[in-house]
Amino acid sequence: MPARCSTSPERLSALVLAALVLAGCPDEPEAPAPTEASAKPSATAAPPESPPSPLTRIVDEPARRGLDALEALTAAMPAGRGDADSHYLDLRRALAAGAPLWRRPDTLGGEVVFGPLRSLDEAGGALLRLDAALVRGDAAAARVEMAALDRALRLFQNEARRLPPAPAPVAQALSLAAYDLGALALESIQGVPEGSAAVLADLRGTLDFIESAAAALATPAAAQTPAALASVQEATRPLRARLDAARTANDLDDRASFVLATGRLGVALRRLAAAAGLPVRLPYRARFPVAKGDADEPISAFTLPAARSSLRGPSSDETPWAALGRKLFFDKRLSKNSARSCATCHVPEKAFSDGLPRPPSLDPAVTLRHTPSLLYGPLHAAQLWDGRALSPERQALGVIRARAEMGLETDELVAAIESAADLRALFQALPTPGVTPENVGRALAAFESNVFVPGDAPIDAFARGDEAALSPLHRRGLDVFAGKGRCARCHIPPFFGGSRPADFAVPVFAVLGVPDKPNGTNLDPDRGRGAVTSRPADEGAFKTPTTRDVARTAPYFHNGAFRTLEEVVDFYDKGGGKGLGLPVPNQDPDVRPLGLSADDKRVLLAFLREALLDKTPPEKLVPSR
Repeated sequence: MPARCSTSPERLSALVLAALVLAGCPDEPEAPAPTEASAKPSATAAPPESPPSPLTRIVDEPARRGLDALEALTAAMPAGRGDADSHYLDLRRALAAGAPLWRRPDTLGGEVVFGPLRSLDEAGGALLRLDAALVRGDAAAARVEMAALDRALRLFQNEARRLPPAPAPVAQALSLAAYDLGALALESIQGVPEGSAAVLADLRGTLDFIESAAAALATPAAAQTPAALASVQEATRPLRARLDAARTANDLDDRASFVLATGRLGVALRRLAAAAGLPVRLPYRARFPVAKGDADEPISAFTLPAARSSLRGPSSDETPWAALGRKLFFDKRLSKNSARSCATCHVPEKAFSDGLPRPPSLDPAVTLRHTPSLLYGPLHAAQLWDGRALSPERQALGVIRARAEMGLETDELVAAIESAADLRALFQALPTPGVTPENVGRALAAFESNVFVPGDAPIDAFARGDEAALSPLHRRGLDVFAGKGRCARCHIPPFFGGSRPADFAVPVFAVLGVPDKPNGTNLDPDRGRGAVTSRPADEGAFKTPTTRDVARTAPYFHNGAFRTLEEVVDFYDKGGGKGLGLPVPNQDPDVRPLGLSADDKRVLLAFLREALLDKTPPEKLVPSR
């Protein structure tokens, strides 16, 4: 992830204060307590308030607990008391219990507390900045963020009492919360805190919300809800037991089974919503569904999403678009002087990479970056190492036009196709016929979407319910990947690359400080995304690639300088470029010395090489050429 957002604390506080005023809850001291005489009831006194409804309580209670924790933390910090940490964890748990309803576009304080729902900066809000301030011992910065959180919590409380949440958004939030619970266990969710104890507090708070909101949803509903609620409680019980038994998230062994259980919990929650007459959407649609109806689909943080391309055919069937794309992918006529095809650099036998540190360039003045695998590429939110293309269509056309890669201008591309009778006929058979650059891009994207997401690795079988698919060794490796190794913070499941659920439309870039060679003393000079955005935070940032099929795609990184996975793991273990003594002022804060043991590395490498390796050899994905 790139450097944190530069939004000033003063601006955020002003936003919160403005929101409070808009909500009719100005930031002012409480009125003095009434005297004994004036406190006597009068004939005109307002009747006492009725008890809050169950739906009000699921918002009001976390806000109250959060305010209590903030007050205790404020008192403990200047005194240097040892219980400050516990109060901070209480605060995180309370905020996590409210987050599923607070972190929505229609809530005034959600962005202030948690940060934008979709942001390239991933800077987070006041809560993440408070976490960072406490880690570095900056009491002044912590107080600024605590003040912002205090105002936001009072706003949430006021909103809940004036306008309780409706059942429908609560039901939808429950479905998403089950998914987020699994993502939190993998430490892959946006805004994951620094410490393992804080991660556990977030897990407990998210489960608090699920338990209380499910009970609130069932209270006034139809007669079918008691049985549905019992199923939810049965699904939450083992998860709660595991969280209660842990001291920190590092105590969560076999996170894989925890994540799988959150998929089953999501099913139980959607059935509860159906029993209450509330339609609920899945977090997203699965590429390979295992259930006939949405309500029964166990979507977890391991479930591959359906491809975003609307041109993909059902199952493995090829549409006219994909059939044309297959033809074009292997056709050298799409390059200058028929020098190369897409498959020249994206070689099926090499997992659609080329096995070279850098591919040969058609322009001697341009040095190309390492050729990434195209496997799972259609699911990424951005294409190319610097993310300058946001879709496979744009990526394909950009490569065709680039002088160093395929070197055809638009008019040359059209002329080359028009002069080839076999290609021209295929273009005329399209639903929108015609030889156009747009149709070239669509066809190649449809082919890639249809072929390059096989989804038959052990992790995929496990996601679909085959619990034997992941061995004990793989599960231990995943625990390192998600926990001590901090890998999942950027290599985000389910496809272990740089795109965030639930819409997979926000890419993740990272500044790692990659040297020009393993253990090199010189930083690679490639500006990466910085050359696209000209932002200092993006200098040396590159898109996070998938680690699926990583055993087939050596060498590694944008410059191909690392020959083996062992070298890659050692690089991260040492703390990236800074750990090698290189000057990397904007290195990703999640990249730091890890202290992995030899056994940690052994099980992590086994997970990467085996659990994420598709069973179908890549060359078998394109048998007809």
